Amino acid sequence: MNFKDLLNSIMNELSGERAKKIVGLLSTYHRIQASSGSLSAIKVIQKELKAIGDQNCKIIEYIADGKKRYYDWNTPIPWEINDGFLKLIKPEEKILCRFTETPVSIATHSKSVDIIAEIVDIGEGKVKDFEEKDVKGKIVLTSGAPRSLIERMYKHGAIGILGYPTEQRAAGCAQLIQYLGIWPNAENIDKTSFGFSLSRKQALELLNHLKKGKKVEVHAKIDAKLEPGKMQILSTKIEGTKIPEEEIILIAHICHPSPSANDNASGSALLLEVFRTIFELIKQSKLPQPERSLRFLWVPEFSGSLPWIEEQSKKETWKPQFCINLDMVGEHPAIVGEPFTVHQSSITTPFYLNDVINYAVTMIKDNEKAIEQGGWQHPWNYRFKSFSGGSDHVLFNDEPTRIPAVMFGHSDQFWHTNLDTIEKVDATELKRVGLVTTISTVLSAYTAEFSTIILNSFILGHLTRKGQFLEMITTEFEKYANNEEQEQKLAYYIMQHLGQAFISNEKIALNSIKVSFGKFDKNLLKLIEDDIESFLAKFETIKQKIPLMKISEKLEQELMKIPIRKWNGPIDASHIYRVLSDEEKELKPPNFEMSQIERIKSFIRSSSFGGTIHEIINLINGKRTISDLLIYHSLSSRKISQCSTVLDFLKLMKLKNLIEFN
Repeated sequence: MNFKDLLNSIMNELSGERAKKIVGLLSTYHRIQASSGSLSAIKVIQKELKAIGDQNCKIIEYIADGKKRYYDWNTPIPWEINDGFLKLIKPEEKILCRFTETPVSIATHSKSVDIIAEIVDIGEGKVKDFEEKDVKGKIVLTSGAPRSLIERMYKHGAIGILGYPTEQRAAGCAQLIQYLGIWPNAENIDKTSFGFSLSRKQALELLNHLKKGKKVEVHAKIDAKLEPGKMQILSTKIEGTKIPEEEIILIAHICHPSPSANDNASGSALLLEVFRTIFELIKQSKLPQPERSLRFLWVPEFSGSLPWIEEQSKKETWKPQFCINLDMVGEHPAIVGEPFTVHQSSITTPFYLNDVINYAVTMIKDNEKAIEQGGWQHPWNYRFKSFSGGSDHVLFNDEPTRIPAVMFGHSDQFWHTNLDTIEKVDATELKRVGLVTTISTVLSAYTAEFSTIILNSFILGHLTRKGQFLEMITTEFEKYANNEEQEQKLAYYIMQHLGQAFISNEKIALNSIKVSFGKFDKNLLKLIEDDIESFLAKFETIKQKIPLMKISEKLEQELMKIPIRKWNGPIDASHIYRVLSDEEKELKPPNFEMSQIERIKSFIRSSSFGGTIHEIINLINGKRTISDLLIYHSLSSRKISQCSTVLDFLKLMKLKNLIEFN
């Protein structure tokens, strides 16, 4: 199979314009998890799949009632809304929002209500804000998140909530309305009420009335239903001919309020277009039936992936290979202005995937056929970043699958707001990301056809990583040269072990190619194997420049401890975030100082959606010591890990009964 001809066929077949039309259609549905709107959107995709000729697509249902748990995660409670509005009654009459105009203005999972009530400002909604104000029988106005205020509102008798963005969230757009949700579970559903989401401009007008001593009253009306039911996912597969049990998984979450065009109608529509492209090329005999199976999934984010993973993991024959998650992939380069980002797979799953994706980006980044006539006409702005949290790929990288999982996406200031609309989606961006996805998938779908390309992509990646590694050692050595003695000792201790960890991961990644593919150029393979071995020898020379400084016996004993997981399946990190954000005294971890909490918060914020703590969590496998965690985490972030912060984080996990030490 000539790859140049195949690449040309893929570029001619995949359409960003066609994907954008589906984005527009999906964005008209209010796609809350486990709702009829989500199911309607799934049926749109299913109808398109059947029209293409797919016979394998099926909708799978799972229980969703707020108490059923998949692994350690609660399911959402299905929520249906018919209508709702919020009207200002005093000191003037004015419609503040209507569901029919702005669906995101009604907080998801609000209960039905028809009431006139007074508004009281509680600021950020902290404990002291509730204690200083009389909120009983009133609706609170706050920049705090409704789902985090359920207990406080119930305790103090508040009957509803009006949320609005912080100054930072609304920067540059005072009329932005954010996606807010109450998200009750079976345990607290009786304590929840209703909520509305206002723009910062609207909130400031209400606050101005209150500051002038005026009484502010609103008429709140919502017609909604919150009761146990089902949630649905859509699954289809292009069956492999040789090793069908080895599945390449492509996934997109189809949920979120209308419009949510980029997040994530874009990923859902593009996943359909990737399927269409591969399916059509096979039908036209331009591409052989893949030897590995290609799995396509449209899910409610997190809540849909979890039961599917749990179900598949019980099958002894299921051998997932890797996962590509399409999440916010169509952002217009000028209107949104953020680069396409590949959030690479975790340091814990060394594989060829990151390299093959890099190769695919190189193939299409300057290719004129990757530009749509009605789309962005200029060069591609893209970047590669380390592992990220925040979406379904996290679940696949964690237990029980432990497969390489990447996320394709963009940062986006309009994310989770009423302004995430179709005009902010670009057809060229969709095509470029779709091509990278398709090329990476096709190159990996056969055991022999493209093994030389795979190996070459690994060599280029290996050379890049070597350079980055050496730059890190030099930079970090200079950085810690004049540090406090204890920090310096630990940094040098980690540096002494980095080379072996780097080489170990390179060997595992290279072996993933040898196991998965065949027909290599033996001389080329020997060349890269020799280079890996020689680099280890070179690092031994570098190590001689790093002083051997003995750390304290107490710290050394601490670092030799092995964290053991006490949770089942992928971790629900909300356990951790809740402790870090909640101010209720009884929920605060004992023997923890605020400085420790702030350091952990800063640690989490240092990466995309907590990717850095997910790397720590991924590294906990019952075999690695804390020392190993620090070494591999340093390798992942390309800087020496903050030992005291990592130890605090592990202590916090132990206090939350998530881990124990062996």
